Amino acid sequence: MSRDKKSPKNSSLDPHSSRQEPNPSLLKVFLVFIRYSSPALLILLTASALIVRLAMGHFTLWDLVLPAAVVAVQPFVEWLIHTFVLHFKPRTILGLKLDLHAARLHRAHHRAPWQLSLIFIPKLTGVIGLAIAAVGWYLVAPTPYLFATAMLSTLGMALTYEWIHYLTHTNYLPKTEFYRKRWRYHRLHHFKNEHYWLGVTSNLGDRVLGTFPKDPKNVAKSKTTRTLGVETPA
Repeated sequence: MSRDKKSPKNSSLDPHSSRQEPNPSLLKVFLVFIRYSSPALLILLTASALIVRLAMGHFTLWDLVLPAAVVAVQPFVEWLIHTFVLHFKPRTILGLKLDLHAARLHRAHHRAPWQLSLIFIPKLTGVIGLAIAAVGWYLVAPTPYLFATAMLSTLGMALTYEWIHYLTHTNYLPKTEFYRKRWRYHRLHHFKNEHYWLGVTSNLGDRVLGTFPKDPKNVAKSKTTRTLGVETPA
């Protein structure tokens, strides 16, 4: 979702769909993906966390339980962040205008859904989120080994989110049932109604929390999918 100075030039995938080649290969979209600084940094951090965790050793059953727990709560984390942070509308409190940085960039992403440089997690948001996760895991992890496992799992999940979200905004066509669903529901969110299909890596949160209509055909087309109800550009 953030503007990225490392946006690749003269790429067949950048920055608008009209300039993307039809159905590029997965390798081609991946090579473009890693040229953006946000995902490149996430890949570096995740790889570093993996190396550190392997070097630490002392593995137990909890090193399997923690990643499973992260995967299980991710749909609800996505739903909460998407609903209350990314779709946050500017408001005035005690005479001061409040407009979240992540929300402004997300509105820009909705206005230009094919602009790849607007797709990724804003760096400021990523740093804040990672700091919160680190403090939270430090407070609950009983050992340094499980803290390292928890941070590795968190980084890995963030990278998974970044990749799937990016992929749905390219011309890469679904080849698997899993990705076909992610592709369809995320595009419905952008072009049908922004109040539904808030998940990216999974729509479990939508199903449980009531934002997953049984039949998309019965959902009214929203007039604010591009603006999120905020007419003035950020």
